[in-house]
Amino acid sequence: MKLVRYLNAGGDPRVGVVVDESVHDLPVYDMAALLGHTLAEIRELVESAAATAPVATLAEVSLLVPIDGRTEVWGAGVTYLRSRKARQEESRHDLVYTEVYDAERPELFFKAPAWRVRTDGEAGGLRADCADTVAEPELALVLNQHGETIGALVCNDMTARGIEAENPIYLPQAKVYDGSTILSTAIVPWWTITDPEDLLVTIEVRRDDEIAFQGSASTASMKRGYAELVGFLFRGQGFPDGAVLSTGTGIVPELGDGLRPGDVVRVSVDQVGTLTNVMEGLAS
Repeated sequence: MKLVRYLNAGGDPRVGVVVDESVHDLPVYDMAALLGHTLAEIRELVESAAATAPVATLAEVSLLVPIDGRTEVWGAGVTYLRSRKARQEESRHDLVYTEVYDAERPELFFKAPAWRVRTDGEAGGLRADCADTVAEPELALVLNQHGETIGALVCNDMTARGIEAENPIYLPQAKVYDGSTILSTAIVPWWTITDPEDLLVTIEVRRDDEIAFQGSASTASMKRGYAELVGFLFRGQGFPDGAVLSTGTGIVPELGDGLRPGDVVRVSVDQVGTLTNVMEGLAS
């Protein structure tokens, strides 16, 4: 069972539940409206919709970015031990990352509004002013306006690593740009995931039909728990249309081993899905 946004036969965006290969309509105007409900209400709506007659097969519809409206995407950093070590290696300001890893308060940063997000099959962006950009494979939590986790997505949290390495203050420029936030098309309901604290996350980068980089890590290696990250995200700010929080990565390529235009990046999260994108260079 998965939640999707799709175009119906008339070309209008709709929200649906996918069961096997069948699409069932949800009685909400958009995904943002669904994220205004409580977890219990969302579960009831989803399970009721799944029991209705399907409106189409998955092959007959075009899937869209899974979020809309005022839903925002945020990211968490230095949540895995490997990510702390990598950030220290990359930066002349390594003490910053040691302190964040050990601090009570996590690193949280804005990534994108819904309209800027890209999805499976669309191009990932490489900034012209950065020679070392990496894909960061992550599990992303889909949160309603009440701060409850209602589902999961695969996220490629693209990072212009060379810019961030110059100075941590440049983090927004390293994280927020065209094609830097990529989410899988289908939200997997949280209540259907077995042991979400131990999910395998993998990445493969193919260049000229050969593997240029690959790696894996388990969410069991995270230093910070999901509830902790969500709790800090909702401190001092509300999300009337919900939010997506990408939970960080434990897989980091070696310095200088960044992406190139034409690279095919495939990110997978067990029980959640797979995200495949071709990288393209952005105009300066």
